[in-house]
Amino acid sequence: MIEVNNLKKEYHEEETQTLALGGVTFSINKGEFISIMGPSGSGKSTLLHILSFLDRPTGGTYKFQGKSIDEMSDRELARVRNKDMGFVFQSFNLLSRLTVYDNVEIPLLYSDIPSTKRQKFIEEAVLSVGLEDKLHTETGRLSGGQKQRVAIARALVVDPNIIFADEPTGNLDSQSGLQIMEIFESLNDKGRTVVLVTHETQTAEFANRIIKIKDGMVESDKQIISNRHHRHGTFK
Repeated sequence: MIEVNNLKKEYHEEETQTLALGGVTFSINKGEFISIMGPSGSGKSTLLHILSFLDRPTGGTYKFQGKSIDEMSDRELARVRNKDMGFVFQSFNLLSRLTVYDNVEIPLLYSDIPSTKRQKFIEEAVLSVGLEDKLHTETGRLSGGQKQRVAIARALVVDPNIIFADEPTGNLDSQSGLQIMEIFESLNDKGRTVVLVTHETQTAEFANRIIKIKDGMVESDKQIISNRHHRHGTFK
């Protein structure tokens, strides 16, 4: 699904050059659950931004579903992003005065899914994160963990091929964080590809593979034996 080769990203400010990624190579297959780990400033968020089409690399190659992003216009990247990718952020990025239903509907407004089918898609996405009883509640009235569930439902509503999550438990208490990671686990069990950025070891270990980034390079890339059913209560 994803293939990056010698991926580089440099930022230029006046006469200063900052190398955020120094030549990263790996691939991600459909159905994998990947954690990208690294300390603050390691380049992991830059990498996620490139993988999710929020930014373009300054060197190397990136193929998404077999097609090089160099061959894709900004408009085509936006179309693929809206159709194939779901996003979950640390800060939720919800509109607090809108209901759960209205927040989850937002990606559908940019899709070609007819309005007659939208309600079914929204209700199914909200049901999948266990918030059907909050469907018409303003999101500003929800707890942090519930807000992150809404964000996951919003990511799911377009039925994406891949979900990108950037520090999804960063603003949550340990119990809420555990529940959110169990939702990602369940989505992956159903065949959904998940790519998660985190600096927390306990969060990363929900994945089947951990890529560690340090100083803009891949430090290690390891398959891990899933211990999903033995670690409850050890989160954070």
